Amino acid sequence: MFKQVRILVVMLIFTLVLQVYNHALNSPCINPDGESGQCVFLRECQPLLTIYKKKNVPVGESDFFYESRCRGKHNGKPLLCCVSPRSDSGVLPEPGECGGNIRMIRRIHGGDESDLGEFPWIALLWFRQGDGGGEFFNCGGTLINNRYVLTAAHCLEPRQDWTFSGITLGDHNITNDGPDCDRKSCADIPVDVGFEKVIFHEDYIPSQKGRFNDIALIRLDRSVGFSDYIRPICLPTEAGVRASNNVGLETIAAGWGVTENDDYSDVLRKVSLTVVDQRKCAQLYRTKFRLRNSQLCAGGQPGKDTCLGDSGGPLMRQVGNTFYLYGIISFGPEKCGTDGIAGVYTNVVQYVDWIRRKLE
Repeated sequence: MFKQVRILVVMLIFTLVLQVYNHALNSPCINPDGESGQCVFLRECQPLLTIYKKKNVPVGESDFFYESRCRGKHNGKPLLCCVSPRSDSGVLPEPGECGGNIRMIRRIHGGDESDLGEFPWIALLWFRQGDGGGEFFNCGGTLINNRYVLTAAHCLEPRQDWTFSGITLGDHNITNDGPDCDRKSCADIPVDVGFEKVIFHEDYIPSQKGRFNDIALIRLDRSVGFSDYIRPICLPTEAGVRASNNVGLETIAAGWGVTENDDYSDVLRKVSLTVVDQRKCAQLYRTKFRLRNSQLCAGGQPGKDTCLGDSGGPLMRQVGNTFYLYGIISFGPEKCGTDGIAGVYTNVVQYVDWIRRKLE
């Protein structure tokens, strides 16, 4: 009897030791250089992914990669010790570090399917119905650095029937559980990320019809590694791209919202929209509310618009090979794509200073 008890105690201690020394997903770790990191999947660690993709890997890098393995696995998949990106989460990336994609762009509602990896900063916002209910997406967002996603405040208003549950980055076809592919290549598997907190603009009032100050930041629960399919967009911080007169500028909106067939899109779609005069746009909405300079209007062409489900997503401007976030999809006419009535967007240029103040 005493012998059996001793065996059970030894087995229990052995199990506890394994639990202590095995790393779980996102658990802290130390890499071969003695730097602190997190145990993540290979696809989420750009430095190690770069080594992995090399054809001829130097011995030193090969050893570093091998020694970066974490103890234990997650759902049968190996984990690697990845050092968080060196750019501080409170710092906005500079052009060259943001706003680019793996493809040179060839020159939604009434729009076309985007190319794979064309807009690697677009985020899907997921919500959960009731207690233990199913998840569904209802809004978009935009990654602006390794820790923050920018979206519309109205997307995250507290509701009785459903709550915000998380974010997906690097997705294209939301019905596909595996990697998305086109004729030439396959993307990495999308990354699901939790959130630490939501930061609403202090002057946003949910009951206001005009949705003024319709902007919010989501602080992710961890830093995300950048890849070909996950990277931040640039904010219009430079004088040269902070155009005081946006009228006539060609912009691009993208999302998974309702299409001309009145169905939500399975794939990320894009549409080209022209910024229109704010005063003329305001006249179309004047029976309900007045627009402010912190808002801008784009679209108004029949059948070309953002729609339900696109809210919170980006209105982008391409300058050379760099994309800048100019607007956040806020609201539009009751019938999407109505001729002559433009959609309304939160003017990001007016909120760059607010964004900087809120980053930690």
